Amino acid sequence: MDIREQTTHRDTRVQIDTIIARRKEKAKQLEKEKESLQMLLAHLKKLHAMSGAAYSIKDTSIRETYTSSLASLHLMDVIKKVEEAIASVDTVIRRFNREYLSIATVGKERQGKSKFLQSVSSLDDSVIPAYEAGSCTGAVSVIRHDPSMPKKTVKAVISYRKKQDLVDIVNSYIKLIIPTYENVDFDQIKYLDVEMFKRASKEAGTEIAIAQNALKYLKSILDHFDKIAGLFDQPDDTLTDKGVIKTIVAQNNGIGKGKEGHEPYHKYLAVAKVDITCCFNIDPGKIRLIDTVGIESAQYGVVDAMLSTVKNDCDAAIVVTKPEANPQVKDQEVYTQIMRVLKGQAPEKWIFYLTNHYVGRNDAIVQSFDDDVAEWNTAGHMIVDCSDPYAVNKQFMPMLLDTILRNLEEIDQAYVAGFETAKAALIEAEKPLLSALGKMGDWDARSVTGQQVLEKGRECFNAMALRLRDIVHEWSSRKGHPNELLWGSIRRILDEIETLNPGGEAIQNIANSNPILPMDVWYTVLNYIRNEITRRFIEIDDALYTENIRFKNSLVKVLFENLHALFGGITTEEDDTTDRALLLRKLMEEKGIADNPQYEQIYKAIVFLDNFQFNTRAAIIQIVRSQLCIINPLCDEYANPNLNAKLDKCGIEIDYYLTSRLSLIEENLRHMLRGIYSTPNEAFFACAEEFYDRLIFAATDISSGKIVNMSDIWGHFFQQYSAVIWKEQAEDLDKMTALREAIKSLDMLIIRSRDDANGNGGSK
Repeated sequence: MDIREQTTHRDTRVQIDTIIARRKEKAKQLEKEKESLQMLLAHLKKLHAMSGAAYSIKDTSIRETYTSSLASLHLMDVIKKVEEAIASVDTVIRRFNREYLSIATVGKERQGKSKFLQSVSSLDDSVIPAYEAGSCTGAVSVIRHDPSMPKKTVKAVISYRKKQDLVDIVNSYIKLIIPTYENVDFDQIKYLDVEMFKRASKEAGTEIAIAQNALKYLKSILDHFDKIAGLFDQPDDTLTDKGVIKTIVAQNNGIGKGKEGHEPYHKYLAVAKVDITCCFNIDPGKIRLIDTVGIESAQYGVVDAMLSTVKNDCDAAIVVTKPEANPQVKDQEVYTQIMRVLKGQAPEKWIFYLTNHYVGRNDAIVQSFDDDVAEWNTAGHMIVDCSDPYAVNKQFMPMLLDTILRNLEEIDQAYVAGFETAKAALIEAEKPLLSALGKMGDWDARSVTGQQVLEKGRECFNAMALRLRDIVHEWSSRKGHPNELLWGSIRRILDEIETLNPGGEAIQNIANSNPILPMDVWYTVLNYIRNEITRRFIEIDDALYTENIRFKNSLVKVLFENLHALFGGITTEEDDTTDRALLLRKLMEEKGIADNPQYEQIYKAIVFLDNFQFNTRAAIIQIVRSQLCIINPLCDEYANPNLNAKLDKCGIEIDYYLTSRLSLIEENLRHMLRGIYSTPNEAFFACAEEFYDRLIFAATDISSGKIVNMSDIWGHFFQQYSAVIWKEQAEDLDKMTALREAIKSLDMLIIRSRDDANGNGGSK
């Protein structure tokens, strides 16, 4: 390298270092703006979360004032704009905080991208495959220069895909072949039928080309799934052996498919990215090259990933094209896609076209192709033989780096301008918010005292009476129907009665294991079965006990809703197996309410409900025992079986007699128990009706000639305990006070952030 070349490269490195340092200073300024935006977002979200509490306010007028005022703020619209501004500034900050300049090579397959990168980096086909035979690169590679590494050595860090990545890829291909096919998970992939998808791809109608292209990539995964499945979700691998690296990043060994020695590789299907470090042919300074996978229409995510990489992670992009005719449709599509995605980021300043001169193959077309590309709005273009290191490093790279270094300030400013646009959209969204904030007055919770409390108490009583009446009506409609719990429990027992017979073999085992007579074996089995049947029926009451509790809780729920503050905030949302009638009775006694003659009828209603217990044990056990007489030697209905077999043969005979008697017991019980199925519902209705009467009407006393309405008693009750019962209103007032403070702080925060932006300029 001569002195002039050394000076040129050194100047380039210095300029790159200067740009990186300048960017970092800008990133610090932008970080401050991001912090302000994050503070604003946190405040908006806090206010939005507080607004959700509005719907829990009991007072209708306060709730309506609260919710309508908050709705006028349109907080979610502003939140969305703040999030968009943060996302925009994040992109710029990431760009400015990079320690290097990033250059991507993009384009179709088999255009010479990998050959170009080999010429720059000194890597060979083992790491950046560029074979003559078919597609080569299987994974995206990031190549960085390290002058301290010996020439021809390499370090590659392999990052593997997540299992979910493969699931998304497979499902994407499947939908292109069979749109109605259900999504599969990772473990189901190995069982997918390739032949079925082959048949489906041939029947895809107008989309047959897309379906068959998708099939090609899907088949590659399914055919080799067993070989690659274990790589997904694996930690990164660091490799230095080129032979091993080749099997991971390449699609084959370079020998054409069908030719002797051809060896396909498949691990690249599990690779997300390869970070490669080596010593470049030239020392360009802090430069990183990105080798993207060749674009194909159905290869999942390739186009989107390439465009995202170029937009968010690159300072320049080289579209490599090996023309075989004047600009082809695919070339124009690539150009159009890039320019559309990068709109607003000055793509014409950093998108380059490299027309690959494949000597001896496309000599006649490269110049006319490059002339046509010259009509496109790009940062630069050149005809270069990608396989010629001299042409790449001495002609193309100097042009590219010189152009980028001249344009980079303008390119960066375009990214900053994108953030400024997002900020401007935010300011527009803040205008109606600020206007709404300014119109909000001070809200007050309505004070409830004196006669107002009495009226409010009557309102609560009327609402409570309506709720209780609805419950009574509900049980009235159910009283003539079987109780599901009792009915279901009895049916299960009856369905299982015959299974209580241990069977001939088990009975014979009893006989063989004990030195007793056949009749003793018979009695032993009878005793067991009688006790087991009665035990199961008796246990029905355990289930009915819980049913009792739930029933009583449904009646007192309305009381807890009105009086939960009086009783220390206890609600009906807790475990419904807790006996709340008992709890309510104890609370009334602890609060002295039970001893107040004015509230005697209320307390009596609660005591009645607490004392109510419904069970079926007596009725059921009487019916059951009456039918068990035929297997109870103490009863007149019992008749001994005629056991003729000896002890060692009695099992089958006892089983026969036992089966016939259990069948008869089951049949009789099904008939006899039918009459009690509806008794729980009838009892619950009667209890609900009684509780309603006592709580709503019981205070009328005709003997004294004076009518005392329970609505008046409840009105006085609420009046006496109003300070505790309606403490939610005080809490609502506290909520609104906090809201007013939050609104005031938000108002000041928005104004201050505008002043900062207009004064300091942040990114300006």
